[in-house]
Amino acid sequence: MQLVLDTKDLQLTKKRQSFLVSDGKESKQISPNKVTSIAITQNVLLSADAVQLAIKHQIPILFFDKIGKAKARLWSPYFESIATLRRQQIKFSENTEATQWIIEVFQLKTEHQLQNLKHLKNKQPEQKGKLEKAIAQIIHQAKQFEVYKDELIADARNHLMGIEGSIAKTYFQALSPCLPEEYQFEKRSRRPAKDRFNATLNYYYGMLYTIVEGALFAAGLDPHLGILHVDDHNKPVLAFDLIEIFRPWADAVLLEICLKEELLKSFFAANQHGMFLNKKGKSVLIPRFNGWLREQRHFNHLDSSNRQHIYRTAGLLARQIRGKEAEDDGVFTDKNEA
Repeated sequence: MQLVLDTKDLQLTKKRQSFLVSDGKESKQISPNKVTSIAITQNVLLSADAVQLAIKHQIPILFFDKIGKAKARLWSPYFESIATLRRQQIKFSENTEATQWIIEVFQLKTEHQLQNLKHLKNKQPEQKGKLEKAIAQIIHQAKQFEVYKDELIADARNHLMGIEGSIAKTYFQALSPCLPEEYQFEKRSRRPAKDRFNATLNYYYGMLYTIVEGALFAAGLDPHLGILHVDDHNKPVLAFDLIEIFRPWADAVLLEICLKEELLKSFFAANQHGMFLNKKGKSVLIPRFNGWLREQRHFNHLDSSNRQHIYRTAGLLARQIRGKEAEDDGVFTDKNEA
């Protein structure tokens, strides 16, 4: 499990041969044998004996900035466990278990996309017929994933990406008519974005990438060793895989902003390369995203913040790659995440 310290002024010290996490009011003792990494996202206090305990057990300590980008890493000078996990990642990607994991990722993504469409069906009853048709089509398309569960990822990759692409096309085509007219879009546009909706979604996905990459680092995984997405120089391709589960969550943030007609024209600038968020837009939309990260959600049998769900999912992948049964992570936080 990864120990995530994401509340300002937490203290990490050592008590006997365990970590002690305290916020001044309550404390929690955690065995280092249960910790695979320590992720620090806020200004916390670390004692030297806690750092030495982490080093003794080859537990990396990772520091992240306010948008979740890994900025530094502190670990033992002995790399055996890290090298072992990298070898396990490669072995995992060459097994049909990797294909099954990717299918689970896409199935979760599809489930979350359907949740967004069902939410819109309640919000926009005049679009009910079109949305029901899109929902039925996506359910039918998603059944095709299972056909490839016993194939190696190298053989199934193009088929799986094709199915996912078809679902995404149906999904976004259904989203646009549900938005106020000024936010509607012709199609999903990435580079460049051609409208306000896509420009904001591109920015939100970019922020989400940094959170997912940080979660993979915290879990001890190498983000540059992908499963579905092929290796690319200096690209965190494993983050490109894992992010798929959570894209619809970011979509939902933007959909709510649009339905409230809060995506103002003054938030954007346009040039020959497309449309982009300007300084004013970032000052409004970035805090909305960060607020969403702190919001509570029930997912995978656990009530926790959206950020912690992302970290936990990365930790579960690490345990699967190691060949261990998944278990709950050891996030220590409170309801007032800073």
